[in-house]
Amino acid sequence: MTVQPSIISALTTHAPAPSTETLALGELLAHGGWAMYPIYACSVLALTVFVKKLLEFRAARLTDVRWVGPLLEHVGEGDLEEARAQCRGVLHPGGRVVTALIVALEEAPEHAEAEAKRVATLELQRLERGVGLLAFLAQVSPLLGLLGTVLGMVDLFIGLQGAGQADLAIADLASGIWKALLTTAAGLAVAVPALAAHAFLTSRSDDVRLQLVDIVQRVLFRAGRASECE
Repeated sequence: MTVQPSIISALTTHAPAPSTETLALGELLAHGGWAMYPIYACSVLALTVFVKKLLEFRAARLTDVRWVGPLLEHVGEGDLEEARAQCRGVLHPGGRVVTALIVALEEAPEHAEAEAKRVATLELQRLERGVGLLAFLAQVSPLLGLLGTVLGMVDLFIGLQGAGQADLAIADLASGIWKALLTTAAGLAVAVPALAAHAFLTSRSDDVRLQLVDIVQRVLFRAGRASECE
C-alpha cells in the first residue's frame, strides 16, 4: 500500500499557530466565540445570587441564638406576654416563628405546634428563595459549554472539508480543536463554583431548619411545664 506524497506533506506541514502562553485571559476566552456570552451571563447571575443570599443570611443573624435563653425563662414562668416582647426585634427567623407559636398558645393551644410548623415553612421558603437557581446554573453551564464545543467542531470540520489536501496542516487542526474546547472549559469553570455555592447555602438552610425545630420543641416543653404548674 502506497501513501500519496501530498498527504505525507500535508501531515508534516506545521503552520504557525497562535501561542497561548502570550495570550491574556480575556484574549484567550475571546476565541470561544458567541457561545461564551450565555456562559458569561450564567457566571454573573450565579455570583449575584450567591452574594445576595449571603447578605440576606448575614442580615438574618442565623448564628445568633442568644435570645432563646431569656425567651425560655419567660415561657417557663408562664409570662407569654413578656416572651412575645422578647421576640420583637429578633432578626432570626425563629423570632417570627416563636411569636406565632405564642399567639397560638394563647388562643388555641391545641393547634400551637401546627401553627409553628406553618410559619417555619414560610420562613424557610423565604430564606431559600433563589438558592435553587444556583443548582440550575450549575447544570446548564456545562451544557452551554458543550454546545459551543460541538458547534466549534462542526465549523472546524466544515472548513477542513473545503480545504484541499495541500492546505491541511496539523497545527490548523489543533488550533481549531483547542478553540472549540474553550467553551467547555468555561462552562465547567462556572458550574463548579455555582455547585459549591448551592451546597453551602443549602447546608446553612438545613442548619436553620434544625434550629427552628429545636426552638419550637423547647418552647412547647417549657409552656407545657408552666401549664402543669398552674
